[in-house]
Parts: sequence; structure tokens; C-alpha cells
Amino acid sequence: MPNGTLYCGDNVAILRQWVPDRSVDLIYADPPFNSGHAYYATGKKHEGPRFGDVWKFDVDKYQATLDQSHPALTRGLQAIRSIIGECDGLAYCAALAPCLSELRRVLKDTGSLYLHCDVRMSHCLRLMLDALFGRGRFRNEIVWAYRTGGAGKRHFARKHDAILFYTASDRYTFHPQRERVRYRKQFFGAQRDEHGFYADVLVRDVWEIPAVINVSSERTGYPTQKPLALLERIVAASSNEGDVVLDPYCGSGTALVAAQKLGRRWIGIDASEEALRVTQTRLGIPVVERG
Repeated sequence: MPNGTLYCGDNVAILRQWVPDRSVDLIYADPPFNSGHAYYATGKKHEGPRFGDVWKFDVDKYQATLDQSHPALTRGLQAIRSIIGECDGLAYCAALAPCLSELRRVLKDTGSLYLHCDVRMSHCLRLMLDALFGRGRFRNEIVWAYRTGGAGKRHFARKHDAILFYTASDRYTFHPQRERVRYRKQFFGAQRDEHGFYADVLVRDVWEIPAVINVSSERTGYPTQKPLALLERIVAASSNEGDVVLDPYCGSGTALVAAQKLGRRWIGIDASEEALRVTQTRLGIPVVERG
């Protein structure tokens, strides 16, 4: 296929079999969040959950992960175990470890990784990425802030995700992005249009981008779908035209849609046939089933 390939199956097995070392320029990974919930397609709860994000610690599975993981990542998991104990969080981290190891392997020396995660697990995942990439390769913890329904009665409403940005080396691609900020009064350097005063400033590490909700025009109905504007910013900032963008948990395919729109090649992987059907519809490209 001219622009990319979709794979249906286990991402670790597919990465090992089909994706060579140092062949990917940009990785966006949006794995399960360890939310403890089952996810249903909007309006189709009677059909049963699309996937469950529930994890339970198993000492044998944990040990098998240690035996198969990169030595640095093994040490990271052991440190996490000593801090949080044998719990669902540790099971979740161990489940992600093999994929993270493969992502490090396939990333070019000039490449970048963006790991999208829940703020309740980001501290553990950051330790794992520090182990894999080195602490000096951490660039940002991006806060994606949004406004959706629901509010906390015993805490502030949790309305942001974390996106951990790491690079394989100091020779990475990065194109600074700008956003328009509005002002009530004129100041040095501000411009004016029919809406008032404004300036186009460099994007900071807090991104206020609307989530995909029921009335969103881009909504597919797939649970956990991310907005195209979010992925366009990541792809534009950390890749060049013609580069390869990988999403190992592609879900509804937003990262791949952004890559294709911006002239990048792409690789998408998901274990769900339904997810790939949604992605296929958005891209207009047939599924290749392997693994």
C-alpha cells in the first residue's frame, strides 16, 4: 500500500516479525490506561464491552516479563514493585514492558516517542521510559486538558491526560509549533484582526484541545477516540514529510489519519478487528492481517 500498513494482532509479535531495527521516525502510543473499566461503543452497550482495561497481578507473568525484558527495564520494574507493591498498577506496567522494549528497538536514532497515559500511572511509566531511553532523553510531560462531563465530589475533576515525550538521542526532529492567543488590549508585537488583538506564540506543554464528544463532527463512536488536532500537532512537530509514523495501539486510527493528511507514511497495529475496520474506513485502505 502506498502510504502504510495496518496489522491485526498482538503488537509485540508483529513488531518483532515485521518492523526492523531503527526504521521508525515517530511513535505515538496510546495504550490502555489501567482505568479499571470496561469500554463500550457509544449507544451500543447491549452488544457488550469492546475491551476491558482491568489488570491483576500474577507473579508468574511478572517473572516471565522480567526474563524477556531489556535489563534496564527489568531494573525499572523491580524498583516500581518495591514502591507500589504487587498490585494492579504493577501488573499493568509489566504488561506494557514488552511493547515498550520493542518500540525502543524500532525507533531511529533521530526519532521520538510520545506515550499517552493516565496521570495516575504516568509516574510509573516515566520511570520505565527513563530506564529505556535514559533520563536525559526526557523532553516534556505534555498536559492535554479538556472539558467533558462528570465532576469529582471528593477531589478536583480529573480533566487532563499526560503525554510523555522522549527522544532516542539529542539529534531528533522537532519543528516548533505556534498557537494563537487573544488579548483584550494591544501590547508590543500584537496584531489585530476583526476579532481583536492577538499574537501567534510558541506552543507550551499544556494543550487545551477539545475532546471528541457525542456532538463532535469527527466522532466515530469508537471508545477512547482522540481528537485529530491533538495528533496533527504531534506529527507536525516531530516528523518530516515522508517519515514513518507508528501507532502500536491504533484504535480508531487518529494518529494514522493525521500522518496521512500531513504526507507521512504510517504503520498501525491493533488486536481488535473492529478497531481496524474503523481505521480502514477513515483511511480507505484495506487491512493486512498478519501475526
